[in-house]
Amino acid sequence: MMTEYLNLFVDREYPDFLNRYLITKTMKRLKYVTQFCGCDYTNLYQPKFLYTRFDHSLIVAHMTWHFTHDKKETLAALLHDIGTPCFAHTIDFLLGDSINQESSEETLSDVIARDEELKRYLKEDDIPIEDLSNLEQFPILENHSPRLCTDRLDGVLHTCYIWLHTNSLSEIKEVYDDIIVLQNEDGRKELGFKNLKYANSFARMTRTYAKELQGNRDKYVMKYISEALKKVAEQNLITLSDLYQKKESEIVSILREHISSWSTFEHVTNLTSSNKKPNQFFVSVESKKRNVVPLVQRKPASKRIDTCSKIAKKIYDDIASYHDEQYAYIPSISKIG
Repeated sequence: MMTEYLNLFVDREYPDFLNRYLITKTMKRLKYVTQFCGCDYTNLYQPKFLYTRFDHSLIVAHMTWHFTHDKKETLAALLHDIGTPCFAHTIDFLLGDSINQESSEETLSDVIARDEELKRYLKEDDIPIEDLSNLEQFPILENHSPRLCTDRLDGVLHTCYIWLHTNSLSEIKEVYDDIIVLQNEDGRKELGFKNLKYANSFARMTRTYAKELQGNRDKYVMKYISEALKKVAEQNLITLSDLYQKKESEIVSILREHISSWSTFEHVTNLTSSNKKPNQFFVSVESKKRNVVPLVQRKPASKRIDTCSKIAKKIYDDIASYHDEQYAYIPSISKIG
């Protein structure tokens, strides 16, 4: 199923130059970092298949190539997550940064500096490392939220297809095939939609994505894992650097052995949310608000979908007003330990 998803985004003119980068130690490490921040390790979620940071990076690279045919921007896309630790943004929770989620990633330049093979390939392709230090210079790959870019595009699509099963592969394809490069309010290139119909469809997907990532289920998983990691770190069983060097499976083995509630966490299927504070381990935390408000092609100029569609306006008002209940807990997990 991963192959079917990947093939939606592979351009007819295949970017062969990516191939040697895929087998560098830096990229191969991402095969052992799950995309969903640890949510794969509990039955609270049932993803269709394993989706890793490597998979996400490869797909974002293919998307970027499709819309730009620019080698440098495509390689920046491939490498954009190489500083991601095990459990990804869960480590931001560990570091006390649940709201911005920008504290855990190593810089691209630091990671590249440790990989001689990767450095050599970039030099041979005439791409200075410093050119990759500011990803927002590549507007199709990265820009300010809530604008649409390839990184956020895959975030929404894989959430709805792989993680939450709310949209079919054919629905993903219909939306993706309608996307083109437009000019935004600042005169910069930005992804957007040709047709209002598919822009509205994407807005609905965005609501699914945004609500899940602001909801208690996702926050509970990330907070629980971060607290479990803190416990084993206090026992000197792992270090922070291990999260950037070991496989997630190796860290999970330590958690299984030393965190007594981990087995319950793995097998539980239901979460309780309440506005009444429970007398046990609970999660009550603000997290990063994720949203994407794309452009849609109009005359004489492109517009944000929420300004030209009543359907989309209602969707984004719903996102803005969404709040889950204050507390989340699993009755059978009284404490982390």
